[in-house]
Amino acid sequence: MTSAPANVIAFVLLLTITAYSVAGGVDYGAGIWDLLAGRGARADRARELIDHAMAPVWEANNVWLVLAIVVCWTGFPLLFQSVFASLYPLFAVALLALILRGAFFAFRHVWTGPRGKRRTGVVFGISSVLAPFFFAAALGAIASGRVAVGGPNIPVWQACFNPTSISFGLVSMAATAFIGASFLVGDARRFGMPDMVDYFRRRAVVATAVLIIIGTIALAVIRFENPRLLSAMLLGLGTPFALATVIFTPVVGFLLWRGIFHWYRLLSVVVVGSLVFAWGFGQSPYLLPGQLTIAQAGAPLGTEVLLSIVTLLVVVLVLPSLALLVYLDQRSALEPPQA
Repeated sequence: MTSAPANVIAFVLLLTITAYSVAGGVDYGAGIWDLLAGRGARADRARELIDHAMAPVWEANNVWLVLAIVVCWTGFPLLFQSVFASLYPLFAVALLALILRGAFFAFRHVWTGPRGKRRTGVVFGISSVLAPFFFAAALGAIASGRVAVGGPNIPVWQACFNPTSISFGLVSMAATAFIGASFLVGDARRFGMPDMVDYFRRRAVVATAVLIIIGTIALAVIRFENPRLLSAMLLGLGTPFALATVIFTPVVGFLLWRGIFHWYRLLSVVVVGSLVFAWGFGQSPYLLPGQLTIAQAGAPLGTEVLLSIVTLLVVVLVLPSLALLVYLDQRSALEPPQA
């Protein structure tokens, strides 16, 4: 039987993954649109908006990634060992992309000359594609059931690269582009850039359609590879979250297509968060489908209790600071773009 602290820690782990998927997804999405902006005066305007929208908050989002890693290895050491022993190539590429992304975002602001700026921008953009793809591919590899308890029992490349892992990665790319464009519409409105409002509004509508198509394909892949997970997502604990995704994704696209600038950012957060929750609750009570439950993977009770207390303290200390940062940013109290 699963202990209450283990359930709490598992839920905290899911929450941190969701928080990173949403907050980090906004920034990754901005990087994707930076890569796709092309050249010319309009592309420069788009990159100007992206730079100023990201600058105040992008580093802070990695708090959730660090917290997720700490909670996983402390609260579920067997899960941590199993996942990282089997999927280390995925995490290595994702973390390398994360490092390059941060470095070249900074280099772009100090590099002189248009050629240097283009090169740093390309590395930043490509890294913004690779990081969410490979992080999500790791979740997909877990969902596929190919990650064995204790370490790999099949070739690592088969665990890492399979239809489910690839489909999760593609859904992540589409979802980050979707939420990134949605928030950039709001940033353009906030900074008084009406041309960029229309620019990113159209891209958000396209990203909505792409997310719906890729999401539908991903469901078909899950049906083929892990029908129990699909059943739990659509007819079990994950049902309300899957339903929220199905309903609100086209709603966001419709609102932006019609130029109705109400609720679209909140609903885009609900869409991306619900995607993660549908997977997490659909997989429950398993951490590794069919192999390792929350109870089996949990650390000793004393560790679980202490981790719950420490996590609560971290949330109490960090969450208000992040909330204040976002509040000041959304109120345009931080540095605006130059005219």
